[in-house]
Amino acid sequence: MKQIFIIILTIVCLPFLSLAQFELDSLKKKWENVGKEAIEGVYSLSGDSRSYSIALAKDNDVYKLVYLEGGLENWIYGDLKGMIAKSEEMYEGRWNAGKPTKPNLEDIKVVFGNKKFILYWSDWSIDEFKMIYPERAEEPTDMDEVFMDQAFKREEISIPIQLSDSGSVEIPVMVNDVLKIFVGLEKTSNEVVVSKDIARTLIQTKTLGYKEWKEGNYYKFIDDKKAFEPPHVFNLNSLALGEEQLTNLKTVISDEISRSMVISFEVLERFGKVNIDMDKMLLTIKPR
Repeated sequence: MKQIFIIILTIVCLPFLSLAQFELDSLKKKWENVGKEAIEGVYSLSGDSRSYSIALAKDNDVYKLVYLEGGLENWIYGDLKGMIAKSEEMYEGRWNAGKPTKPNLEDIKVVFGNKKFILYWSDWSIDEFKMIYPERAEEPTDMDEVFMDQAFKREEISIPIQLSDSGSVEIPVMVNDVLKIFVGLEKTSNEVVVSKDIARTLIQTKTLGYKEWKEGNYYKFIDDKKAFEPPHVFNLNSLALGEEQLTNLKTVISDEISRSMVISFEVLERFGKVNIDMDKMLLTIKPR
């Protein structure tokens, strides 16, 4: 009976043991005996919401990023989190934000500097990883010039889009450097149209005030006790899409739009040559 139990336990455990991509001690011995490329090593991400370490090691023609520790929910030692390969000035690949058995894949780009790298997510937000083995990145950590030189040498920018409840395209923009929002596209003579709530949100963030107001009574608008009396027009300080930015856009406040904010196709085309791929749900912009 004891022998049967041991056999069953072995069968149950093997699939879990086989998930580990790298065993750190063995990997360190390999690096010491065989050598390693400069970018291979153990890296750490330290942030307010999450902190963890990963091993980055070459495996044939790709580099694997494997989770080591950090106490993240559903991530276990040895999980393969990402794979990248060299692509012109940077490295590109995929990242699994989910479990090995239930993947949640995301496209990533990586740029290496001096004992660190920056990982660009599909929305072009970034995380900076610092090498902690076999060498440690020096402090304080400023973004090295190589990051700036290489990270932005892109012929085009791809940005994820989504569909509204009515099935129309919405794109993510950053308004006045404080408000990230998905906006709709419309054929309109107005550059930008916003709801009253969005205008008041910008006022609360102190990025919209009397000096930007071009038409209508600003003080009546900010008084909740006063009735809304259009027209109200102001200059929007900035509208950013990816890394590109437009400034001083004529913006109309309306209580008749079904969405919080819309921009005209003409404004979108100022960012560059635009292509919308509905199959991949991507907006691609080639800067002019």
